[in-house]
Amino acid sequence: MTLSDSTLIGLLNHESVGVRSASLELLSGSFSTDARWLPQIFAAWDRYGAQDAFPEFPLLTHFAIPTELVSECIERAQRMSVGRPLTDRVCRCAGKLIEAISVAPPVTFVNHVEAIHELKLQSKIFFRVNDQKMHARCGWIDREFSDLAETLTQNPGSIVNLYEVLESQFLQGRADDVLKAAFESLRLDLQGRIDSQERTMDHVSHVCLELATRYRMVGYEAWFVDLLDHGESAIADAASVGLARCRTDTSLSLIADRFADYSKPGQLRSIDVLRRGRIPKTSELLRFLRAHGQGSQVQNALRAAEVLQFDFTSLEDWLEALVVVDEPSFERLRGALGIVEPLTDSLPPSDKARTLHLLRSRFKD
Repeated sequence: MTLSDSTLIGLLNHESVGVRSASLELLSGSFSTDARWLPQIFAAWDRYGAQDAFPEFPLLTHFAIPTELVSECIERAQRMSVGRPLTDRVCRCAGKLIEAISVAPPVTFVNHVEAIHELKLQSKIFFRVNDQKMHARCGWIDREFSDLAETLTQNPGSIVNLYEVLESQFLQGRADDVLKAAFESLRLDLQGRIDSQERTMDHVSHVCLELATRYRMVGYEAWFVDLLDHGESAIADAASVGLARCRTDTSLSLIADRFADYSKPGQLRSIDVLRRGRIPKTSELLRFLRAHGQGSQVQNALRAAEVLQFDFTSLEDWLEALVVVDEPSFERLRGALGIVEPLTDSLPPSDKARTLHLLRSRFKD
């Protein structure tokens, strides 16, 4: 069984800073939607101090911010930033906290835009927070655009605030036709079959992909998985994030079907999706894909992704991946491997001792 979000959230207050940091890193990387993470962050800050609770504090824009905690986020950010230089770790944590709110669904912060504006006046650490765009997004919360698909087909340039419009219609369940048409346009481009009519969707398609990097779009996995091998890296990378946010069994089966036909970059992106998701059965799939991996870089990426599943129900396979992965790949795993010791408490004593011994031997290499 792969490592669950619930287990990671439970370790955010662990007495070991390495365990806390590894837990937050893994949660952030997997786009967790479990809202229990934020109270645990606050509890760790209160217990250990924001300076020391999570020394390598990751971006929080990957997380969902609970609406009921926005006021507390703002109050904490105000206290954590006042009088502190921009390079101060506590001040930087405050900045990341408000950045996460700024990219949340508008309903999350609709009653707090003015307070966030006041924060921007207090400290330059909030310079990435665009409160004007937040205000514009709030203006579309309940508005309908009944002929959106027709307007975008005939005159897409007529909608100047396209992201705000698409976001609002998506959140209301009214953007399905537009999204499918936009992603299909990108897929036709990938296949070299796009014509001038589809070209009119280029701008719309890119905005739809931007939306996919911010929201969990379950049901669109088939489009994303095709676009992982797009020749334009910005499109392929956005599709990778969109697919990783879904975290569904469908994602696993689609990657399994297409992996052998991907180019090397497409294979690496699909492995990154699997690595982030930590979906049950991922470990088995990663081992299956080795037969189709192109070259040593892909093989090492497959093993590194398997290590990060922490699937101790297949302990021998996990230990083999840990031992065999090359040194550059292992170095990138070091931070996340800080979580191993508490996870091995579930193992028989002999297996725990052997696992920790092999891990220490790799750290010494």
